[in-house]
Amino acid sequence: MLRYIIALLFMSQLTLAANSVQGQGSFYATNDDSLSFVNEQLKHEGFVDIISKEFTAMGLNTDLFWQKYEQDFKVAFDRVDSALKQQFKIEENPDRDQKESYERISRHKKLKMRRSFGRLNRVIKSYSIKKISRSAQNPKSRFIRLEAKVDRNLLGKIYYQFVRGKKSTEYGTLYIHVDYNLKNLTFAELGVGNEKDFTDVVNNYWLKWFSQNKPKNIANVEILETTKLKRLQEYFKLPYEKMMQEIPELFVNSLYLRIEINLEKIKKDVKFNQYVFAYEGGMFLQDLQNAQVLTSYQFDRQIKSYPLVEEKNISSLVANYVYRMPFGHFSKLNGVIKGIPPMTGIQRLALYDYNNIGEVYELMKIMENNGIKYSLKPRLESIGNGRAEVVVFYDGALDQLKSMLKSMQAAKTSLSFDFIDTDSVIGIKFNKLGDKETKL
Repeated sequence: MLRYIIALLFMSQLTLAANSVQGQGSFYATNDDSLSFVNEQLKHEGFVDIISKEFTAMGLNTDLFWQKYEQDFKVAFDRVDSALKQQFKIEENPDRDQKESYERISRHKKLKMRRSFGRLNRVIKSYSIKKISRSAQNPKSRFIRLEAKVDRNLLGKIYYQFVRGKKSTEYGTLYIHVDYNLKNLTFAELGVGNEKDFTDVVNNYWLKWFSQNKPKNIANVEILETTKLKRLQEYFKLPYEKMMQEIPELFVNSLYLRIEINLEKIKKDVKFNQYVFAYEGGMFLQDLQNAQVLTSYQFDRQIKSYPLVEEKNISSLVANYVYRMPFGHFSKLNGVIKGIPPMTGIQRLALYDYNNIGEVYELMKIMENNGIKYSLKPRLESIGNGRAEVVVFYDGALDQLKSMLKSMQAAKTSLSFDFIDTDSVIGIKFNKLGDKETKL
């Protein structure tokens, strides 16, 4: 019996070992690093090693994943680092204390942000630390050995999310959010005791249309209810660099359609036996994967008159018109969804020394025209005195984007600029008129 138990325990240990992956990591600490910080960093490095081994075992391209991962992380961290550089006046000849403070805080934020970026630790189902040690020659060099069980299904999804980027909204959800704004009017005046008796009827007709006519690259369509709406509103409050890495699972590969209906009672004229209402509003479609607004439409102000009838009948007349307000745009919207361009890269460009905002928009237009084969879409992120930031969404490698920008620099256009490519920044420096004449 004892032999049987020992054999069973031995077989259990073999099964556990077979399901676990061993990994190791190292980290060079500084005097400012707390013990807990060092241990968390070591654990992260160990997880990275385990994830890499799992990619290889799954037949996936490990190098490509980490290349895409680092590109996305750089985009996310650059904005954080840019704010720190402004805080410590790094670009304005900082003193020694400012520079040291910036380097210390930037390093700490970068390491901490990298640990959470992409939430890779989600794939670790369980882990066991085998040993933490330090170098005898240099105590600041720390090492870890550990083993972990990995959720391969989730790891595969994360791999393709980074490697393929946003090529389509396949298996995503179209979330519809409708705002009704009433002026000089209440739902009770429309003969509706509960506003949901009015809004749900209209919303459900729209929902039914999209469910029946949704493009193949949309899996689900739903009205955004209170709980998910609150989560989305919290998500929208995040700084841009965190939105890219902390998108809630339910919003991954999904779209957000916001419809706004403004309804105004201009008058109720008993003498002429008529109601007069004004209708207007609009809608926009947003990609929740990268916060881009894909398209928008405006509903022009329309004045409609109705005879004085029973309240329950006026509610039907009004609901019917509200239902038809955006309807003519729905087919166009479907076309936009079907044609969402692929997006595998995001890069932030810094623009310097432009004369006016017109030059910024002209450069963006030239970039978009030159980047058609990359499905390139530039978006102005911020603008100030002599400096602007443009986020570029594209399908391709970073080297391809750089080559395109260099070719634009050499081309004869109405703009003259120099392409900047350093370890800390990729950008464009506009040449003044005198500089352009000198080059010619």
